[in-house]
Amino acid sequence: MIGMTDVRIGKSQVYSSAIGLGTNAVGGHNLYPDLNDETGKEVVRTALRNGITLLDTAFSYGRGQSEKLIGEVLQEAEFDRSRIIVATKAARDPEKDDNFNNSPEFLTTSVETALQRLQTDYIDIFYIHFPDDTTPKNEAVAALHKLKEAGKIRSIGLSNFSLEQIKEANQDGFVDIVEDHYSLLHREIVSCIANMKKNCFPI
Repeated sequence: MIGMTDVRIGKSQVYSSAIGLGTNAVGGHNLYPDLNDETGKEVVRTALRNGITLLDTAFSYGRGQSEKLIGEVLQEAEFDRSRIIVATKAARDPEKDDNFNNSPEFLTTSVETALQRLQTDYIDIFYIHFPDDTTPKNEAVAALHKLKEAGKIRSIGLSNFSLEQIKEANQDGFVDIVEDHYSLLHREIVSCIANMKKNCFPI
C-alpha cells in the first residue's frame, strides 16, 4: 500500500490522497480503442486497495461509461464510500452536438445524472470541465454552489479555464480547486501559479 499524506481541497471539508487515479481509460471507449470494462474496473479496485482514494472521472470519458463503471465498484462490499473521493466533470452537452455548455440548468442536470451513474448520494468534487463562450462564469459557479449547499456536491472545481476566466468564475470565492494540463512534459502552468493564488484565491 502506498503511504501518502492527504491534502485538503481548497476551503472545503474534502481531503484526498495526494495522488489520484485518472480514469479516462476506464470506460472511455470514445477516447481509446479496444478497452475492456472489467479490466477498467480492476484498475480502479487496485488503486483503492493501494492507498489511492481520489478517483477522477468525467461524463466525456465514454459519455458516462467511466462514471457508471466507477459506480459499480463503489457498490462492492470491499470498499467504504465515505473514504473514497470521487471527482467528476461536465461541460459537453450531448443535446448540442457536444458543444460546451455551462448554463446553470445544464450543470444542475449534469450533477443529477452523474449521481445516478455513480450510484452515490453526493459527489466530492464537481468540475466545470471546459468553459463555454456565453455563460457568465460566476453564474455557472453559483449554480454549483447551490448544489453544494444542498449536499449533492462537496466542493467546486474548474478545469481548462484561463487565468482571466478563473478570476471571473471566483468572484464570490466559491471555487475550491482548479485542474489544468500539467505534467513533466507540460509545465507551462507553473509560471502563473503564484499569480493565480494571489489574484484568484485571496486568503
